[in-house]
Amino acid sequence: MRLKCLVPRCENYGVNLMCPPFTPPPQEFRTILSRYSYALLVAVEHIDPPHPSKNSKEEVVNELAKSSRVLSDIMLMLEREALRMGYRFAAGLTGGECMFCDSCVGLGGRCKHPFKARPSMEAMGIDVVATLKNAGVELNFPVEDRLTWWGLLLFD
Repeated sequence: MRLKCLVPRCENYGVNLMCPPFTPPPQEFRTILSRYSYALLVAVEHIDPPHPSKNSKEEVVNELAKSSRVLSDIMLMLEREALRMGYRFAAGLTGGECMFCDSCVGLGGRCKHPFKARPSMEAMGIDVVATLKNAGVELNFPVEDRLTWWGLLLFD
C-alpha cells in the first residue's frame, strides 16, 4: 500500500505529518498490529458528495474535509470510550489524509491538532479495499452518488 504513496507520488507525501515518511514503516506497524486482538471498522457515508464537474475544486475539498473530520471525531470518541473501558492501547486510524488543517505544518513543524490527528490506514500500509473485502464489504470505483469514509479502531 505504501507504494501508492510513492507511485505516482501523492501530494501529501513528505508534507502531511499523518502521511509517510512521518508514519511508521509497514514492517514496524506490522509488529505493532500483531499486539492487537480486535478491530472495529467504522463507516461514515456522505450521500451525494460534491462532484468536480458540478462544483468548484474549493467546494469539493471543503465538503470532503468536513465529512472526513466527522469520521475523525467519531474515531476519537470510540478511542476515548475504549480507553475508558480498559483497552489502554486502543488506537483509531482514519481513511485518507488528515484534513484538520488547510495545509499541514509539515517537516520541522509541530502538529496543530496532536490529540485529534490520526494517520490513515493507507499510510500505515493497510490495504483498505482488501480489508473491507475480507469483512464482506465491496467498494465500487469510481464513486458516484455516495462516498464512504472508513476508519479502523484497534484494541487489545
